Amino acid sequence: MLSIIITLLLNLLIETSVSFTVVVPRDQIAAHVGSTVTLPCWISPPENAEALEIRWYRHDQFSNPVLFYQHRKIQDVQDKSYRNRTSLTLWSDQSGGLKDGDVSLRLEKLTVQDEGSFHCYASGEKAYDSGEVVLKITDPPVSSDLWKPLFFTLLICALLGLVGLILYKYRHKLTGKKPEDQICENRPMEKLTKEVEGEINIEELRKHAVQITIHQHYVSPDLFVSKDRNMVRSSKEYKHTGEGFPYKLYAFGAQTFTSGRHYWEVALAVPPNPPKNYWLIGVAKDGSFRSKDKSLTPSNGYWFLCSDGPNGFYTNSDPPVKLSLTPRPEQLGVLLDYDDGQLSFYNVKERKHLLTMSTRFTGSVIVPLFNPGVGDLSPLKILDCPKPVEPPVESSQPLLNNTEATPDASGATERVKSK
Repeated sequence: MLSIIITLLLNLLIETSVSFTVVVPRDQIAAHVGSTVTLPCWISPPENAEALEIRWYRHDQFSNPVLFYQHRKIQDVQDKSYRNRTSLTLWSDQSGGLKDGDVSLRLEKLTVQDEGSFHCYASGEKAYDSGEVVLKITDPPVSSDLWKPLFFTLLICALLGLVGLILYKYRHKLTGKKPEDQICENRPMEKLTKEVEGEINIEELRKHAVQITIHQHYVSPDLFVSKDRNMVRSSKEYKHTGEGFPYKLYAFGAQTFTSGRHYWEVALAVPPNPPKNYWLIGVAKDGSFRSKDKSLTPSNGYWFLCSDGPNGFYTNSDPPVKLSLTPRPEQLGVLLDYDDGQLSFYNVKERKHLLTMSTRFTGSVIVPLFNPGVGDLSPLKILDCPKPVEPPVESSQPLLNNTEATPDASGATERVKSK
């Protein structure tokens, strides 16, 4: 009796033990968009899989399979995105297919969404197991045959463009008419004009002077601003990482401009301290401060000249232009010519033009931009420009040589008009 019980228990253990393993490749399978790929999967030791349940599925979509084989045929239970794209196939020419335990998946018309993990699941009455295959989608290769028509197309376009450029350049010789001057909209963006020779008439610039103050709200919290809102410096609590210029220390002007010429001056040295080594001065589109993650480029609405200590002076044009400004400016003049699309900088004490950036402001509200940098003893201070001295107004009356000056009763002189 005891031997019969032991025999039954051994048979039960044999029947319920796992009798096969699902095997898949360790490395990912790579294929390009639009192609067909085979995802290998087989049963070890090899056995006839025709009576098994075979299920290919993605991630946790077990009930919504890529392919479902049961009762010796593929069932109509499938993710819609894989309809008419999947089948069971042979992993190699030597494979015997399902009879030898090959349950590999054929996947056609690959898309970018097909990238990722595919699970191969096999189940029988006495055993089950699964494996994971990773599919990597790559860009489709470019056939060398495609380069020939592409090359000739590009060559023809280049020749046509060259002919058009020549005809445009010499059109006045062909038509007998002089070419019209280019309007502002045709000027290249971010054109840079460097130092102009000769002394600059600062008094003429100051005729366009405007009073500039720091905006009450649009200021970096790491900056200290004076009560009259014309001086700004980094706060004592601000700790700079020391890596690169601290662009986050922005301060916008309270004044906005949509036309005309506007001039202001900024002090970069407060005696007896030496001139500042770190500063950033320019203009920006009103609202640029709301896009803090964007880079400070003209395409994002910023135009400025920056002094970055040992890294020198540079503009934020694309690409940036480095400048050699000697001596270091102690007082900087800024002229915004909105209508002509120009932003100019001047060394006021040396009466020198430093550079002009040409762009287009049309349709934008422009505000002054300041950044005092970190590490200088002197703050950045916006100055009140002195009013230019107006020349005396000459009288339109002719000079009277035959008149005499006679004193009146109060002792003042009165000119006698000639009749």
